[in-house]
Amino acid sequence: MRAALNYWKYELIRTMRDRRFFLLTLGMPVIFYFVFINQQGGALRIAGTFWSHYFMVSMASFGVVGSSINTLGVRLAAERQSGWVRYLRTTPLSSFGYALAKILTQLTLSLLIILCIFLVAHFSQNVSLSGGAWLAITLWLWIGSLPFAALGVFIGLTGNAAQPLGTLMYLVASMLGGLWTPIQALPSVMQTIAKWTPTYHYAHPAWRILAGQSIQASDILVLLGWTVLFLIGSVALQRRIDTKAQM
Repeated sequence: MRAALNYWKYELIRTMRDRRFFLLTLGMPVIFYFVFINQQGGALRIAGTFWSHYFMVSMASFGVVGSSINTLGVRLAAERQSGWVRYLRTTPLSSFGYALAKILTQLTLSLLIILCIFLVAHFSQNVSLSGGAWLAITLWLWIGSLPFAALGVFIGLTGNAAQPLGTLMYLVASMLGGLWTPIQALPSVMQTIAKWTPTYHYAHPAWRILAGQSIQASDILVLLGWTVLFLIGSVALQRRIDTKAQM
């Protein structure tokens, strides 16, 4: 356990020194927030709340998804290809400890992104919520990010395809899930597609909390379904890799 915690600290320090993390994973949501808020006006009403509040959740979700896919997935692929994972097997860090450290790192980064976007929205657009609402949205976006961590693991197992595949899935899932444009403004066909994406069901409960509504069971069930699908895909891909290594 001590080895896992030490590796977790190492992973956090390494990520904080990574300009890519700050420019893409953290910088892009902040920039998009300012751009779209200024274009639409933060006082615009949408889905029972203000646009400044609604888009705050969208960009926090966008940042968390990007971190799970790019920071976790792409880095995992790079570590496997560089031989770093094989080297770690010679250290006291177990496979379980390695996985635990990765999960803790991703959860920590997700919380950092959520809090950063919330602070930007609060101080730049005067976004104000009750303490209970802030806590509920934060906890949901934090815990609800686990399916995307599972997606990051799957992408990390794709090897050379991790970078282009991760970027493609990140952008497409964000666009189709209504993180860039509210699904209310999309064509009916796109709205139907959006309601099957994990990104929509990740942000939707937080949007409902903003409007004073409760979380729907359907959002939780869809996210659980996607989590199982990503995990099954990861197991199948790992078995394929192991089979090739034995040949």
